[in-house]
Amino acid sequence: MGSETDQRAVMMGLMLHSNAKQLIRRQKYKDALEVLEMGEESFSLCNPQFIEMVDNVPILQIDMVWCYFMLRDISSLSVAGIRLQKAREGIERAHGKDYSRVRLLQGGRFPEIALHMRLELLEGVVTYHNGHLDKSRKALTSAQEKFLKLQVPDESLSLVMSMGFKEHNARRALRMNNQDVGSAVDFLIEEKAKKLQKREEDMKRRQELSEQKSYGVTLTKKPVDLKSLNELVSIGFEKALAAEALRRNENDTQKALDDLTNPETNAAIQNDIESRKRKRQRKSDKAAIEQLVSMGFERSRGTCSMIVFLFPLVLSCFAWISII
Repeated sequence: MGSETDQRAVMMGLMLHSNAKQLIRRQKYKDALEVLEMGEESFSLCNPQFIEMVDNVPILQIDMVWCYFMLRDISSLSVAGIRLQKAREGIERAHGKDYSRVRLLQGGRFPEIALHMRLELLEGVVTYHNGHLDKSRKALTSAQEKFLKLQVPDESLSLVMSMGFKEHNARRALRMNNQDVGSAVDFLIEEKAKKLQKREEDMKRRQELSEQKSYGVTLTKKPVDLKSLNELVSIGFEKALAAEALRRNENDTQKALDDLTNPETNAAIQNDIESRKRKRQRKSDKAAIEQLVSMGFERSRGTCSMIVFLFPLVLSCFAWISII
């Protein structure tokens, strides 16, 4: 996966590339080119062995040449040729010989056709302007063949759409599956399942982070290790108690276990937990009282104590009144 520095540089490069694509769609090619150059610089900060395994940089190079083409920038022909050569070499490294690697990763599908069509189209234009007519003809002929492969028959498109899929998704699935309707439908179902799984995993991760935050941090500012926490919970310890024991012991499971099985330290940990709970409750009650006072209630102890107890009901009543 590369170092943390590599991952940060890749994330920045991907974000800039995504922003540039949006500018390209809006036909702001000059602005897009500037953003693509920043993305290229970000990718250059990565370890070459790490970045050469993916096709993000070659695609960025193709997008840069596309901007030259749309800006009709003849002065960039020489650098365009170099960029396209780098793009071709990078795609071959990332996708494998005869696309073997990408086909394996994509389950035998054909996601690379559109990418190679764009590459060959631009190669044809650049070699034509450089006077290499035979190379240009060969590249443009190959690009045209790929373009024809990407054309989706109306009948196939209608069949996939009749199963509830949107036109854009149906067309993309057919292109990636060599116009095979059955494979395209399987692909779309699989893709939907993956999106659902990712959404559930993201939700679970957010819940875990929220839970982790609630336990506080160790003296060295590290969050409580959830794996160690689950191990302690699995052998019968209450979750909040186990989390506090780990927090006190810098996530050292054995030391936390020693504290939990020692009656004195166990009692001390429980007292600390209860003390913090009371402190949080007082803080919450104080905030509730201030909000009630701002609504016009008196700040007398008896009145506020009663209203704080009924605070959720009070808020519900105000919300209900506001929508009548």
